[in-house]
Amino acid sequence: MKYFLLLCSCLLSVNINAQSCNCPAYFRDMVNKIETNYVGFNFKVTAANRDAYRHFTDSLEKSAATADVPACLSAMAKWLSFFKDYHVGISINEDSTNFHKIRQAFAHTERHAMSEQAFISYLDRNRQQLDSLEGIWEDESKAYRIGIIRDEQAPDTFIGFVLDADSLFWMPGQVKMKIKKSAGDYEYIAFYSRNHQESAPPLKVSNGRLENGSFGSWYRAYPASQVVKPALKPGASLAPYFKVLDRKTCLIAIPRAMLEYKDEIDSMLIANDALLKSTEHFIIDLRNNRGGSVLCFQKLLPLIYTNPMITGGSSVLATEENLKSYEDWNYPNISDSMKAIFQKEAIELRAHKGTLYNLWPDDTLRMAAVYPYPKRVSVLINETCASSTEIFLLKAKQSTKVKLYGRNTMGAVDYSDAASLTLDGGLFQLRYSTSRANRLPKDPIDYIGIRPDEVIPDNVDDWVGYVKKKK
Repeated sequence: MKYFLLLCSCLLSVNINAQSCNCPAYFRDMVNKIETNYVGFNFKVTAANRDAYRHFTDSLEKSAATADVPACLSAMAKWLSFFKDYHVGISINEDSTNFHKIRQAFAHTERHAMSEQAFISYLDRNRQQLDSLEGIWEDESKAYRIGIIRDEQAPDTFIGFVLDADSLFWMPGQVKMKIKKSAGDYEYIAFYSRNHQESAPPLKVSNGRLENGSFGSWYRAYPASQVVKPALKPGASLAPYFKVLDRKTCLIAIPRAMLEYKDEIDSMLIANDALLKSTEHFIIDLRNNRGGSVLCFQKLLPLIYTNPMITGGSSVLATEENLKSYEDWNYPNISDSMKAIFQKEAIELRAHKGTLYNLWPDDTLRMAAVYPYPKRVSVLINETCASSTEIFLLKAKQSTKVKLYGRNTMGAVDYSDAASLTLDGGLFQLRYSTSRANRLPKDPIDYIGIRPDEVIPDNVDDWVGYVKKKK
């Protein structure tokens, strides 16, 4: 009897693990939360496409019926892609109570079993025959250390496998990417995100550096390349910095506009205020800045201002869950006066519960002074600039001092002010927009982007040096 009970217990455990994702319940909860709270829903699901939306939803819900965690995540991400909104997404909730589930969910992905020491020995033995792609690579935040090796079964294919990562989503040996080489050019067969979702971002390989579009850059650590990689701690590549380039040119780089960096950005601008107001050329490098808060750009505006700037407003969908997200916002690194403004807005929004409320009307920014210096302001932008960064650019491009250089931005500012909700069951985190730009539908930017005044050619690696020479 004891062994029978033990067997029953084991079978029950297997069944529980197999059903632990409970994807149908997660999927239905996600659909309900989006239909109720997403500000873009009634603008993007209309009489013209409602039948197609229902068919799409039904088909994916059926596919979710037996899905494990990775397949469930894929099904939900595919459904959310219907809305074509970069602020809408699904991820795994990294609460410590989910750590075991996360490790189990991705334990059986494709592997290339090879230790770092064995890989180094391979690289040393074959140094004369190596492709320039083969070696040990690190991403700029040093979150990943991977080996890239030629596939013995397909010589034009390269496998990128993990040597060291977070030991939660990624473990040593798991395949992080696959790359194909054709006529000297490289392209992704597959690149797997932190959540193991497959994509194929644009890939540029040059001089010991991999550029992966919105996934950032990787640098070859072994064999050592001539490229100077950032000597940064994990996450530090997002920190702002200020630099005097020469007697006529200053640079500030703002890789991210999260509120946690606001004090640092403000301090740099305050400390260098006199210098900037006597400098001919000011370069603002916003490449790869996906946004955060418009407050991070506040102290740049007086330096670039030449004439009144029209500030486009937006309206918020005041559902109960959206109201709570505005009321429960944590306000790090901002003044008590700004906190009071946010709290006042939350009270105003609750007074209009159940409506699409014009919380931030269109406005015109007027300043008391136009500073003669800096005379020219060059702003570097690319396809990863998004959200609050784009809001700043919409203001900046109205200044006669400012010229935008680079490539079209991402286009993620029509629907914004993202909120997060944990789906019932706790494993998944849903993200969606709560506000809609008042300029819609007349002047859309999403999936189009803000165009630069001058496109920087693809063969130019040093963007700062390129604009520094401009007159």
